[in-house]
Amino acid sequence: MQYTLKELRARNGLTQEQVAEKVGVATLTYRLWEQNPLKIQIGAVYQLANIFGVKIDDIFVGVSTTPEDLK
Repeated sequence: MQYTLKELRARNGLTQEQVAEKVGVATLTYRLWEQNPLKIQIGAVYQLANIFGVKIDDIFVGVSTTPEDLK
């Protein structure tokens, strides 16, 4: 199953600020991740999957990975 970070956050009743604090990043950084999950730092991917109770694949399946998206 595929989810956006925003959906996962809402399903868990968390604010962007709360998730950012749990991961140990600035709120602005987390907001950017919601807009473009390909920008997530690798270490944070595991934390997010754990926080939201999903597999890593559930966060990234279906995310476009064209060269333009990776910039």
